[in-house]
Parts: sequence; structure tokens; C-alpha cells
Amino acid sequence: MRAPRGLSILFATLIALAACSSDEPSEDAGNESTEPSSITIFAAASLTDAFGDIGEAFMETNENVEVKFNFLASSDLANHIIIGAPADVFASADETNMDNVVAEELATDPVVFVENRLSIGVQQGNPKSIATLEDLENEDLVVALCNEECPAGRYALEIFDNAGVTVEPDSLEADVRGVLTRVGLGEADAGLVYVTDIAADPEVEGVDIPEDVNVIATYPIAPIEGAPQAAADFVDFVLSESGRQILSDYGFQLP
Repeated sequence: MRAPRGLSILFATLIALAACSSDEPSEDAGNESTEPSSITIFAAASLTDAFGDIGEAFMETNENVEVKFNFLASSDLANHIIIGAPADVFASADETNMDNVVAEELATDPVVFVENRLSIGVQQGNPKSIATLEDLENEDLVVALCNEECPAGRYALEIFDNAGVTVEPDSLEADVRGVLTRVGLGEADAGLVYVTDIAADPEVEGVDIPEDVNVIATYPIAPIEGAPQAAADFVDFVLSESGRQILSDYGFQLP
């Protein structure tokens, strides 16, 4: 027996509604999405080793987030962010470059999360017997520094000025890791690098710079405007007890 036309239409309508209900996720389901995402961290070169470990620890507790890094001189990173490079978090080795990003309204409320100091990096065994900043005035020594735009380069000039010494570098590197590599390979007799870099490189040892002429490098961090929530979560992790412990293990000083 054939069903009445009105009843057939009702059945068809109910079937269509059921199909739509099963195909379209509810609003609550959307909030529980486990789709993987990624964030890109722009960080000072001196943070390479510590942030590598922090990134792994963060991903262990945030399984759906992939952390990618871009390590360069803070000055280069700031310039790249300002011209539109895709970054989600900026961690700078100085406040000047972070201020430049904040001035462009690309980040707000940066937080200083660690401090650092410079040391004279020499090859293991100190074959040139370098003991003081004054020794670097010796023209027979090959000295490598960061360029002045890089925070470590600017800090080095400030240290020389504080100590009243004049040092003519034989090479200017793009970032502190470039200086460290030259010293480690024996291409330079000495270079000014962060104490944390020396601690992480078995080919290099440090000669202390007196505290009264040394400078304190302050490192601020902030999410970039428009970044996903995972960026703020990463910053929170850096500031957490777990993140601070990793940074301390690498020789950074906690403010």
C-alpha cells in the first residue's frame, strides 16, 4: 500500500535533518578539536640550546602543538618581524630590539625572563694565555666580535668602554654563535660571548670579565599580535618552574 503524499514528505524531511545532524559537528565538538597546530618561535641565538630543550618539554605536555624555531641575532629577528615574517613568539637578548617590535604594535607586555653576562671566549687550554680585557689590545691576537647591531656586539663595545680599552676586531659576526664557532675552530684567538654559550661548547673556555665593567644582558619574551593561543602557552611555559629550571641548568640567571 502506498503511503500518503504528506507522510512521505515528512519522512524525507526527518531523514534530511538526521543527515545534517550527523554530518555537521556541534559547537561543543569544535571546541574539543585535536587538530595539530604549529607555532614559530623567533629567539636570540644564545637561546639555541636552552630553548631546544624547552621546546621538547613543551611539546611533551602539548602533544597537538609543533614548535618551530628561528635562531638569529635579536636585531635581525626584530627586523624580520617588523617587515612581516611569520612569527608567533619573540625572545630577544636585549630590550632595545623588543622595544622596536612593541613600538610597531606587534607585541605587548614583554616580560624579562632571564639575564646573562659576557665572558672572553678562548680555545680550551687558553693557548694564548689571555687573562684580561687589556690582553685583547694585542695586535698579534685574532679577535672576533659580533657586529654592533647584534646585542652581544653592542654589549662588547660597552664593556670595552667601561674598561678603557681599545680592541680592533679581526672579524665581525652576525650573531654570538658565529663568534663562538670561530674561537672553537681556532680561527680566532678570542671573542666576547655569553657565559651560557661557553658552558654549552666543549671546545671553548671562558676568561671572566670583572663585574665592575661587565654588563647585564636582559632577555624579554612576548607573543606576537595575532598569534594562536599556543604562543601564549609557550611563553607561560618558559616562565613556569619547569622552564626556569631548564634555563638555569644552561647557566642563565633568573631575575
